[in-house]
Amino acid sequence: MAKRNDDERTISRRTGQAERLVRLGLPADTDCRLPVITVSCGRYVKVEHHSGIILLSGNVIRLYTALGPLRIEGCGLIASGMDEEEMLIDGRVKSVAFEQFGRKQGKIE
Repeated sequence: MAKRNDDERTISRRTGQAERLVRLGLPADTDCRLPVITVSCGRYVKVEHHSGIILLSGNVIRLYTALGPLRIEGCGLIASGMDEEEMLIDGRVKSVAFEQFGRKQGKIE
């Protein structure tokens, strides 16, 4: 059996917490600080509960989240609004994906 690293344990623990909250009829992000990602018409992305910026450029924006790095790709991307936990990104959004262990996972197009 392969040994799990700290990132995998953290994701597993937080996912388990979210599942328990949903069974109680509460929103999954109530206590876990899981990212909430809203993509609208490929023109903007709203990311709630991020932990900071890794990379900010016109074609790629990467953010820290509780589930690992989040990568947003597109053209003319700008952070049009931001506070300590929420970011609004405008531009032509091509993809949104979580990164883990040096590769993309969970790609949304």
